Amino acid sequence: MIDHSYTPIACGLHENYQYAVMKKAELYLRWRNVKDRICEARVLPVDVFTRDGGEYLQVEAGDGTIYTIRLDCIEAAHWASDGQSLNSIR
Repeated sequence: MIDHSYTPIACGLHENYQYAVMKKAELYLRWRNVKDRICEARVLPVDVFTRDGGEYLQVEAGDGTIYTIRLDCIEAAHWASDGQSLNSIR
């Protein structure tokens, strides 16, 4: 079962998501969706925003599918260009 209360992420990681949006840098993400299923995709970040007390990343997958992912549901995030974790400060 998913805990629906939002857990804030580290400021540096949040800034890296914003940087990825600004630079249109592709990412590899693994996250849990609202049905608590693991999802993985190479995506293009489109927006980072706040809604209903949570922070979200909107992305577009290669097939054109748009996902809105709550940041605290992302289990792994890597730069597609070099595989480095977004948790590493650039």
